Amino acid sequence: DYIFTHSSETHLLTPTAPQMFDGQGNGVFSTVILDWVEWEGPLISDAERALRKDVVPPDDATFEGVVEHLRRFAERAWRRPVKTEELEQYLKSYREEREAGEKLADAYRVALQGVLTSRHFIYLVQGDTVARERLTDSELASRLSYFLWSSMPDDALFTAAKEGTLRGEGLTKQVDRMLASGKASRFIDDFARQWLQLHRVGMFPPDKKLYPTYDAWLEDSMRTEPVEFFREMFAGNLPIDGFIHSDWTVANARLCEFYGLPESKTGGFERVSLKPEDRRGGLLTMGAVLGLTSDGTRHRPVHRGVWLSEVIFGKTPPPPPANVPAIEPNPPKDPKATLRDKLAAHAQDVNCAACHAKIDPLGLAWDNYDAIGQWRTREKVPTGVGEDPLVNPAGVMPEGRAFKDASEFKRLLLEDRDKVALAFIEHLAIYGLRRVLSFDDDDDLKAIQAEAKKSEYRIKDIVRAVAESELMRRR
Repeated sequence: DYIFTHSSETHLLTPTAPQMFDGQGNGVFSTVILDWVEWEGPLISDAERALRKDVVPPDDATFEGVVEHLRRFAERAWRRPVKTEELEQYLKSYREEREAGEKLADAYRVALQGVLTSRHFIYLVQGDTVARERLTDSELASRLSYFLWSSMPDDALFTAAKEGTLRGEGLTKQVDRMLASGKASRFIDDFARQWLQLHRVGMFPPDKKLYPTYDAWLEDSMRTEPVEFFREMFAGNLPIDGFIHSDWTVANARLCEFYGLPESKTGGFERVSLKPEDRRGGLLTMGAVLGLTSDGTRHRPVHRGVWLSEVIFGKTPPPPPANVPAIEPNPPKDPKATLRDKLAAHAQDVNCAACHAKIDPLGLAWDNYDAIGQWRTREKVPTGVGEDPLVNPAGVMPEGRAFKDASEFKRLLLEDRDKVALAFIEHLAIYGLRRVLSFDDDDDLKAIQAEAKKSEYRIKDIVRAVAESELMRRR
């Protein structure tokens, strides 16, 4: 069918207008002739009109009404009580626009723009010209909301701050409410990606010739798995041990295929049971972690050791000394050698030995996993003489504890759960405070650790302990 718009000017505008009827007066095709069309918009819903009513004053508002509207808006935008004198420069802009003949709404928008370009909106401003050690209740409300929700405080949190109830049982009540809110999923997504350095996944795309099964779906799935695993740990308030080892993971159909697990029931991400022969469990054997610590062609034991030192133990090793030669590929006429063998020779350098003794065991424990996290028993060496050498994941921790493979290494890490928990608390504190930690924070961190240990270092309880700590009240 066709719709043909027709008016008395049609013959003037379109001399070749389509023929509507034949010689006998019958219609050539089905038509709808529209003589006139008119529409009105945009139409504002009642809900949207109610929202605008609180933001923009009515056209007949007095100057005092405009001031009150702007003050209420600024309190929401700046996340704290606002005095009228703080708005003087924005009200001056409003008056100048009105004197120039602008309508009230247009002049008011200029004042709004000023509020929204202020540093008080763009940044979390804490403190004033007089040095203070502790945050105000309004500042604490903002710190908590951006920590747990990645957003501004809601009305309930604003009210608690104004009433001075963000302490003791009142603080616990608000933190519990925030942790139970759906908005806490933002914390899970953002913190997990930052803590585990997941932005590095895919930074060095695997060589297609070496790893033909690697594809975009697998990479996206790998990047998502640790976040969904953290979500499950958080939702179930599970002990921190699960980050080191677990008899389950959260996988979709692509990861189940990659790991050799039973096919996913839904195809999407779901909790999947693991057996010892699956050689998975916890964060350290996930494809994302094993892949982001590789370079796309081969595994990188040193990078894996550095990642584990930073993420699991909270210790950043010093950078390597300048002018240290890179590890060269295996010479074509030499017997095939593992990367471990080459590292052993590399670490003989007196400038490198001390750090390598601490880092290398942490990374070599995962040598049974290749550059994309697949299990192997032999290291594929592209050049050299002889068959590919067997992998040797055994090692000795810096303090002397020995392990023969990744499973035993995990058990050693679980013996260090106090250190692992403290490092996790430090990562949470850095995320929540939006600053680096210092020696002045040590006592507060240890107090949080002591509180979290009472519940066997359960994840949600650790987050709660950080949120309610004295550390969160300090500038």
